[in-house]
Amino acid sequence: MGKNYSKLCGVLLIMSLRQVVKNISYSFGANIISLGVSVLMVMFVPKLLPVEDYGKWQLFLFYFSYLGFLHFGWEDGIYLRYAGKTFEELNPRVFSGQFLGIIVLQLAVTGLAFLFSHFFITDPIKETVFLCAISLAVFVNFNTGCNFIMQITNRIKDYARLILADRIILLILVFSFLLIGFEQFKYMYIAKLVSMMAVSVLCFYECRRLWTTHIGNFHDICHEAGLNLEVGIKLMFANIASMLIIGIVRYGISIGWDVSTFGKVSLTLGISNFLMIFINSVSVVFFPILKRMDKQRLPEMYMQIRTILACVLFFMLIFYYPIKEILSWWLPKYADSLIYMSVLFPVCLFESKVSLLINTYLKSLRKEALMLKINLISVGVAAIVTFLTIEVLHNLNAAVFSIVFLYAFRCEMAEHYMGHILQLKLKKAILAELFMATIFITTSVLLDSWLCTIIYAVAYLGYMIANKNRVVAVKRMMRR
Repeated sequence: MGKNYSKLCGVLLIMSLRQVVKNISYSFGANIISLGVSVLMVMFVPKLLPVEDYGKWQLFLFYFSYLGFLHFGWEDGIYLRYAGKTFEELNPRVFSGQFLGIIVLQLAVTGLAFLFSHFFITDPIKETVFLCAISLAVFVNFNTGCNFIMQITNRIKDYARLILADRIILLILVFSFLLIGFEQFKYMYIAKLVSMMAVSVLCFYECRRLWTTHIGNFHDICHEAGLNLEVGIKLMFANIASMLIIGIVRYGISIGWDVSTFGKVSLTLGISNFLMIFINSVSVVFFPILKRMDKQRLPEMYMQIRTILACVLFFMLIFYYPIKEILSWWLPKYADSLIYMSVLFPVCLFESKVSLLINTYLKSLRKEALMLKINLISVGVAAIVTFLTIEVLHNLNAAVFSIVFLYAFRCEMAEHYMGHILQLKLKKAILAELFMATIFITTSVLLDSWLCTIIYAVAYLGYMIANKNRVVAVKRMMRR
């Protein structure tokens, strides 16, 4: 009996591990293609669009990035409350009512935003771009809700398909417009609108089991919505605050300088954040895993993931200079702003640790209040720094440099709390990573030649030697 039970447990563990690997491969594969689409968009759209129209497109994407918060935590509550359920366990009556409520809310918010823009946005270009973005709120939050359902019910393959559909449809439409000579912002917007509508249709089909006309009465919908909002509001504010850290700086740049300058800085940020696509593909799979994991294993897993992240991301920074040279040749109109890549590349390190590691852990431990606290403090610091660099100094270089400072500040503050929660000693590891980031930025800015690559590569080799024991331990764990 005991042997049979052990064999059964072993078989179940192998099946579970295989499913995890499959889920990561689905998510990773979809995000690899998404990365490819992003690379093509960054390589060709700024080359083919006029600088001002590309600036409008980047401003549109900036506004668009905040549409996901217009459900005010409603969908975040669903994500947290139902994580770990199977798709068949979800009640169609409950979820149909919740999605109907979310859609009505989005229509109301969109109407109020149109009134707001008429009275408070004086620049006609920025008003047009804002209205284009806000008009997509219904599609964005319907799709987000369906994606959350795919994630929490472990339907990662279906989630990956939706991500792929969105990116591929957008790519085809954008390049179709550009190749026939429609080189204006309005055609970029039409491409985004059509892709969002197409994905909404796919989302409706994938979640078709949840849709019913029997949604219960108004009181039932409001009661369930209240439960979701109560749980999700902290996570939503934490996520908003997280985006505001860089959003405040970007908004300050959009006010302090023209649309073309905003587009150039945003291009550099977009290139610097390519690695985040990989990180997000893994974090989607890790959340339900950590929810089910024995809490005694969490500290060990934290250190292993942290070591892998640092080694991989620091290695990727070696390729900064050749990438910069290629982009300067390919996009000469933006060559003057590509020097900011040297400052913004390390952002990937700090944001990756927060996104994949720290936030995933805090959500699995239900520490949304702590997430909110960390991000609110960071937003306060961001507001002060933005005021100093833009309003007082009016210095674009200082504003861009402040971005990496703010991300580093939030990351290390969050790690301080994680070390306390998991009872880990992280001080030496944090100092070593800050030293590596400083070496990279200093050599890249001051030298701006192949010499910076050589110096940084030597520093990376020293970092790996100093952390040899940790790397060997991770290798052993991965072999097991």
